[in-house]
Amino acid sequence: MKISGKGGVLSSRHNRQLFIRRKTDVIMVYAFLLVMVLFATFASGSFTSVRNIRNLFTANIGLLMVTFAQIFVIGLGGVDLSVGSVISLVNVVLITLMNENPATWVLAFAAALAIGAGIGLINGILVVKGNMQPIIATLATQTIFAGVALFVMENPSGTMPSVVSRFIIKGWGYMFPLLYVIVITVVIWILLNRTRFGRNLMAVGGNAQSAECSGISVTKTTVGAFVASGLMAAIAAICITAYTTSGNPLVGETYTQRSITVAVVGGALLAGGRLSVVGCLAAVLIIGIINNLLNLLGMNAYYQYVIQGVILVAALAISAIRSHK
Repeated sequence: MKISGKGGVLSSRHNRQLFIRRKTDVIMVYAFLLVMVLFATFASGSFTSVRNIRNLFTANIGLLMVTFAQIFVIGLGGVDLSVGSVISLVNVVLITLMNENPATWVLAFAAALAIGAGIGLINGILVVKGNMQPIIATLATQTIFAGVALFVMENPSGTMPSVVSRFIIKGWGYMFPLLYVIVITVVIWILLNRTRFGRNLMAVGGNAQSAECSGISVTKTTVGAFVASGLMAAIAAICITAYTTSGNPLVGETYTQRSITVAVVGGALLAGGRLSVVGCLAAVLIIGIINNLLNLLGMNAYYQYVIQGVILVAALAISAIRSHK
C-alpha cells in the first residue's frame, strides 16, 4: 500500500489530517522526548557522553521488554500486576540454575520462558474461566509467585556467568542488545498491528460483547494475550538479570508500576482497544532520561519514585480524558 505520493493514502489533505489526528498522542510523546533530551543536554555535560548513552540504553532494555508485556493486557482493557513477580521468579531461577557450565544456560533460559508462559496461562484461565477482572486475577498471582521467588532465594545472592551477562548487555560492541531490541520491537509491532491476533485483541479491548458477536473468540484472545505478556515478562527478566548480574527475589517489585506508567505515557488507553508500540519506545526513554539525569546531578534516588508517581497520575488523567472522548 502506498503511503504518500500520487495515489497514496496520505496524498490528500483530508487523509493527512486524519492521520495526524490519530497519531497525536505519539507525536506529542516524541515532542516531549525531544524537549527532555535538550534539557538533559544543557543540565549536565556528561549526559551526551558515549558511556552515559550506552548506560542509558542498556539500563532500560528490561523496562522496554516488560512494557511490551504490559500492553498485551492493557489492550484488553486490564492491567497485569503479576509482571513484577514473573521478573523476580525468573531472576532467581536463572541464577539458581546457571553456573559456569554452558550446558545449563540453555536449560535456564528455557525454564525462564516456560515460567513466564505458564504464569501467563494461569492468569488467562483465571480471567476467562474464573470470571475475574485482570487486575484481581493478577494481584492474586502476583502475591503467590512473589512468595515462590522468596522461597527459591530468601536473600540476594549468586551471579550470572560473566560471559553470558556481558554478551547480552555488551555483545558485538553493543550491537547485539541493539539488534534484539529492534527485532523484538518489530515482531511486537507486526503481531499487534498486522495479524489477526492483534486485530482481535483490539476488538476485544474495545468491546468484548461486540467482538464475540462478530465471531472472535474472546476466550482464546484473552488467554493468548496473557501468555504473550508472561513470555515478554520472562524476556524482560533475562535482560534485567544480565544487567544486574545477580539474583534478587525482590528485583521485579518496581517494574509493575513503571511498565503501566510507560505504556500509558506511550499512548495506551487503560480502557482498552488502543496502544502504541512506537510510543512505548519514546516513553521508556523519557523515564530513563529522568532517572539518568537525577543520578548525574547527584540527587537522591527517592526523587525518582516521586517523579514517576507524578508522571503516572498525569498519564492516567490524560488516559481518562482520551477514553471519555
